[in-house]
Amino acid sequence: MYNVVLENKLESLTKDVLIYSNQTTDRIDRAVDSYINDDVELARKIIKSTDEINKDSYNIEDGCLKVLGLHQPVAKDLRMGAAILRISIELERINDLSAYISRYTIDSEERNLKIHKPPHLMFMSQTVQNMLKDGVGSLINQDLHLLKRSTKNYNNLQDFYNQMFSEYNELTHGGSQTYLILVGRNLLSMGHHVMGMADRIAYSIVGKRVMHTKLFHNLLMR
Repeated sequence: MYNVVLENKLESLTKDVLIYSNQTTDRIDRAVDSYINDDVELARKIIKSTDEINKDSYNIEDGCLKVLGLHQPVAKDLRMGAAILRISIELERINDLSAYISRYTIDSEERNLKIHKPPHLMFMSQTVQNMLKDGVGSLINQDLHLLKRSTKNYNNLQDFYNQMFSEYNELTHGGSQTYLILVGRNLLSMGHHVMGMADRIAYSIVGKRVMHTKLFHNLLMR
């Protein structure tokens, strides 16, 4: 009976993480769209909804702490609870970065900055979304191959950013390209947060702490 209760609670938290992840993915897409299309109204909606969306993070975190404190799970159940907790924290940070991108949309419009928006931003946005979907999917399905695909995409994300940065390397503070580079950096930071999830997810799957070790790269980055 005890194991059934614990299993049901972890399953419920996993479903909550999936819903929260899907909301986060949608916000990344809409935030970048708002910047590319100079859609200030959409940007304001994203910013306004950030606190409400991130309540899911607090609820998931609270649920994880209750499971860890009241049920004292061990082995795989403990690793799963720790992974869910870490993912909820990283998703909250990614949602905040989406709000920052939306803020750049508003600031650019207020300053009447009409610049070319290179396709790199859309490529980066889609890459981050794919990383996030694969990362959370790997936890739900306990699928190391999905996690490998998620982490390997980080290299593509860096390449897109470097290509864009080299195109606009003559950047001055407050210049017309500043917000463009900031949006790119926020997308790159989102990739960092997805990678931050990866070590806990890998730990949940293989039962070894692998971040910052050769094992991590052997498992996920090859």
